[in-house]
Amino acid sequence: MSSTDWDRLTLLFPAGARTLKPIEQMTIADLLLANRFPPSLFQAYEVPGDGTLKPIPISLTVDQLAPGCNVVVQCMRNTDIEALRPTEIETVRHSAYPVAALADFQYAHESKAPTHRLHLVDDAAMREIVFTKISDFLAAHRAPARLVAGISGGGDSSSLVQGMRRYITSQDGDPSEITCFTLAMEPLWPESAVDRARELCGEAGFNHRVLYPADVTELLKMSASPAELWEEFSATYGADTSHFFGTFLVNLAGRAVCSITGARHLLVGYNREDLAAELLFCLINGRRPMPYPIRRTGEVDVMMPVWDVPKSMLDACYPRISEVNYSERVDATAMRRSSIYYLAHCLDSLVPQMSLSLMSGVRALMDDLDGWQRLSPIPGTPLLHTGHGDPDSQSGIVDMLSRYFPQWQPLHDQAE
Repeated sequence: MSSTDWDRLTLLFPAGARTLKPIEQMTIADLLLANRFPPSLFQAYEVPGDGTLKPIPISLTVDQLAPGCNVVVQCMRNTDIEALRPTEIETVRHSAYPVAALADFQYAHESKAPTHRLHLVDDAAMREIVFTKISDFLAAHRAPARLVAGISGGGDSSSLVQGMRRYITSQDGDPSEITCFTLAMEPLWPESAVDRARELCGEAGFNHRVLYPADVTELLKMSASPAELWEEFSATYGADTSHFFGTFLVNLAGRAVCSITGARHLLVGYNREDLAAELLFCLINGRRPMPYPIRRTGEVDVMMPVWDVPKSMLDACYPRISEVNYSERVDATAMRRSSIYYLAHCLDSLVPQMSLSLMSGVRALMDDLDGWQRLSPIPGTPLLHTGHGDPDSQSGIVDMLSRYFPQWQPLHDQAE
């Protein structure tokens, strides 16, 4: 690839477009990563030719190396490269028009014949895989016909609707027993997503409730609009808390819809990296992880049917919808939240399925030890907490919320 071809690649973020590092600025570490080697496994040495070795940083580019000197990049462990062969990848094309690559890598092969394959599949095949996984999850957990699901109108929730549709059909159930809801409140939940969600639910035969600010106010018996609450909340805690506020309101609204419809199960589209990020945050901070893929939240079981599905797979099911959804996102997120998601995606970058192996292992361990972090109610409110955090900060947030939810009667001394 020439530098001209390289310039054709553009990175898109909510904050706008960014360019990749130019080829001529690629360092030794970058080249190792490009060949699926972790840079921390190697030490680079200049070889002047006089029988000596000079250690050099792997942050150097090729142009920065001493003229006339070769460079040895030494693996610092007794790694059996023949048993790993990370650069030998077979591409298996399943479609003439693929939209995603599914990794199927094997490392610890006893005969030292690892097979690393990338399966190129189209969006139709991807939908079949994802919809079946969702249906199988619901069947394995014997989900009842009466369900509630939060639907944003993006690619993830579109897959959730179709997976539920497949499940309810396999059970000869009544699709009208399923209720989906969509929040609409600029800028957090754009109005444009409502039509996509409504169309999806209509095709599936599901009930669909659009919750505008006035509807949320009535549903949650608020004294003022959730838009006013967000205005005060963001002014107090910063606009980059939008994801935390959004998760709080969606969960509260979902539980309220469950109460009205008599459902005991709330489905959400938390994907593999969502759960991996949460797990990493808990482990890094010395906390017990919260249960997954089913989590008791008040009187409701929150189910996560795509907990083990990568975000990229979900997006590939509906490429156009996903891209539109990205363009509508709020350009603000908490710095630490952004960092932990970055780390979660890094896990599978060199070793695909590593995050799933980690989550599966922790899940088995927590089940065996009964070691999950339980959510405890804050008396007088529907809020739940882990017991972590500063009591004064918690009291401040609860006090603010209580002014918008007059039926709450928080008891701070018990909550602490």
